[in-house]
Amino acid sequence: MNPFQFGVAVTGGDFCPRPELVERLRACIEARQHVALLGERRTGKTSLIHEAVRLERGTHLIYAQLWAVRSVEDVAARLLRAVASMQKHDDSFLQKLVRAVGQIRPRIEFDEVTGQPSVTVAAGAKLPPSGLDGVFDFLEELGARHRLVVALDEFQDIRQVEEGEALLGEMRSRMQRQRKVGYILAGSIRHEMEHIFRDPSSPFFKSLRTLEVPELPQEVFRQFLDKRFVAGGRRVKDETYERIFGVAQNNPGDVQQFCAAIWDVTSSGDVVDESVIQKALMQILATERKGYEVQVRPLTGMQIRCLKALARVGGKRSQSKDFLEAAGIKLPASAKRALTRLVDLEIVYGPEVGYKYFDPFFREWILREM
Repeated sequence: MNPFQFGVAVTGGDFCPRPELVERLRACIEARQHVALLGERRTGKTSLIHEAVRLERGTHLIYAQLWAVRSVEDVAARLLRAVASMQKHDDSFLQKLVRAVGQIRPRIEFDEVTGQPSVTVAAGAKLPPSGLDGVFDFLEELGARHRLVVALDEFQDIRQVEEGEALLGEMRSRMQRQRKVGYILAGSIRHEMEHIFRDPSSPFFKSLRTLEVPELPQEVFRQFLDKRFVAGGRRVKDETYERIFGVAQNNPGDVQQFCAAIWDVTSSGDVVDESVIQKALMQILATERKGYEVQVRPLTGMQIRCLKALARVGGKRSQSKDFLEAAGIKLPASAKRALTRLVDLEIVYGPEVGYKYFDPFFREWILREM
């Protein structure tokens, strides 16, 4: 069985040890201190949350993913689905939940195969920013009976909601009054998260403790990976690990995806070298091709030229002569507009990290196909 997992939350033996970071988050959970958790996508934020809560015996986690929410109704449905998952087979619990949020008029259904809930809000319902009060009342009631942590992932996307600033103000007001519920607000778009938590105009300004999820130390991560390769009879050369980390931009989720592909194209007794690296890359690119084509199709010529230049020379000096020549663009302002649009589309991160690709394998596809 392939021992490398990616795209899912992992805990226990599948979680690469990050003892200092786990202990810092555990201390916040134990103290019911609200936390803003910052880190790029696939750096392991979700697994970190699950692992820290797992180690806090008797603590219940309500986890909601807020990626691409666009309305208060969207946020309400995501929160209700997360709450319903807590005790999904308890009819009395669900009835109390529905009564508590009567204004929202939710419909909660469970998939017969997976057992996972889905939540829809009444058609035509238009909730004001204060429309989540019933949800927060219910969470407060739960917190009085259980040790409770509420994690809201990709929290920065609330800024895309109509009346998003007002909604943030309402959420901040409710959270600061809840002493028995700990909140973890995680996000991956740095400039958006920094606006929420570090801009004096934001309701959440300096209101939470901030924890950064940095890159894993390569030596620690390498030992974690090597243990699994060795158990499967594979030997990875030193220089090959450098290539793995380099191609995957040292992002834990992407490194794990790369290693999973390497495992798939090798057998016990094999030595993982550059030829294996290329086979694994081709497998990933074949799997992701259609998604990459969809991303590229609506882009302008100038945006595509900037993507190519980022792939070849990087974006740390995006206004330099070298970058402009690589992109075939004369005016720095034109390049800046194109790059800003790529940031808005969440294809690359912003200038604070040198316009780095969200997906390092997309960079490899650009280099090969375009």
